[in-house]
Amino acid sequence: MAFSSWDFLRFLETEPTARRLLAAFYQKHGFESPDKLAFQQSTRLLYTVKHARQCYETAATSDLLIKPLLLFYGCTHLLKAVILCKDPTYPQNSRMLQHGVTTRKVKRTPYHILDDEVRPQKEGLFAHAAKLLRIPNLQERYTMGELFSVLPELTPTYTELMGPNHWDKVTYHEADRLLSFPQGTRGSLLYSRETFLDYLTRHGGGNVAFSLHGDGIPIGSPVGTQAHVQVMPKSNVGLEAHPLFASTPQGYYFWNVEGNDVPPPQWAVHFLLLYLLGMLCRYEAELWGDFVYSHSYGELVLVEHFFSEHLERFPLLISELIQKEPVKKPRPPS
Repeated sequence: MAFSSWDFLRFLETEPTARRLLAAFYQKHGFESPDKLAFQQSTRLLYTVKHARQCYETAATSDLLIKPLLLFYGCTHLLKAVILCKDPTYPQNSRMLQHGVTTRKVKRTPYHILDDEVRPQKEGLFAHAAKLLRIPNLQERYTMGELFSVLPELTPTYTELMGPNHWDKVTYHEADRLLSFPQGTRGSLLYSRETFLDYLTRHGGGNVAFSLHGDGIPIGSPVGTQAHVQVMPKSNVGLEAHPLFASTPQGYYFWNVEGNDVPPPQWAVHFLLLYLLGMLCRYEAELWGDFVYSHSYGELVLVEHFFSEHLERFPLLISELIQKEPVKKPRPPS
C-alpha cells in the first residue's frame, strides 16, 4: 500500500496536529468555541484514522476471503473521520451509528453477485455523510453492477467483461487545455456542438467554463473529432472538478449520458460497494467462498480490480473531502 495515499491522514494521527486542524476546520465551518470542540474530538479523530489505517494495511496482504470485511470497516472509519472534521456534534443520536444502508438479507436463488442490491436509508452513517456533503439525486437502490459501472478507473475491466458503461475516453491536451471527444454514437455526444457546450457549462458548477474551438464547422454539427472544446477553469481547479469528467491513470473519461444525470460521488460508490461485499463476506460465507475460489466467475476479476483501486484511491478521496469547503453547517442537537 502506497504511503503517499495516507500522507495527509497521517497528520491526523497525532493529538496536537489533529487538535490544531480540527480547530481550523470548526472555525471555518462557523461553529462556536472551535478550540474547545477540537480538544474534545481530537483523540477520537486520531484513533478513528489510526484504526482505519490498520484495517487497510492488514487488508492489503490478507486473503481475498476476508479482504472485503477489513476494507469495509476501514472505509467506515475514514468516513467517520470526514464527519468528525465537519460536524463535532456527531453522533447526535444512536440512529446515526447505524450504517445508513441496507441490503437483502436472504439472497435470491440462483445468486448473481452483480444483481445484488443496496438501498440507502434516511438515517445512519451514510445518510448523514450524504446530507453533510450534499449528494444530489441519490437513487432508491443500486445494483452492484451499476455501482461498478460508475467508477471510471474500472472502465477497461468493466468493458472487457460486461460491455460499455457510461464513461467514454477523451483526449485532454493539458498544455493548451483542449478536449477532443470520440465520434458520438450515443448519449450527449449526439448533441449539436452548441447544445453540448451549454450542457457542459451548465454542469460546471461555476468552476469550469468551455468554448468551442475549430473553424469552418457548420452550426448544428454533432460533437466529435471534427472539433475541440476549450477548457477555461474559473478558479484554481482542474478538469477533474467537473462532475462529468474523471482523471484516471489511463487518462481522462467523460460521463456520456443524456439529460441531467451525473454520477454519484466516488466516495459514495466505494462505500456502497464495500457494504455489499462486506455483508456478503460476513453473513454469506458459503456464497462468498464459492465466488472467491471457483474459476467460474469472470466478475472476480472486476472485484479484485476494485479492491486494488480502493486501497490506493479511497484514502486520497477522504483527504480531499476533509479539506473541502463545507456546503452546509449541520444543525446543533436539539
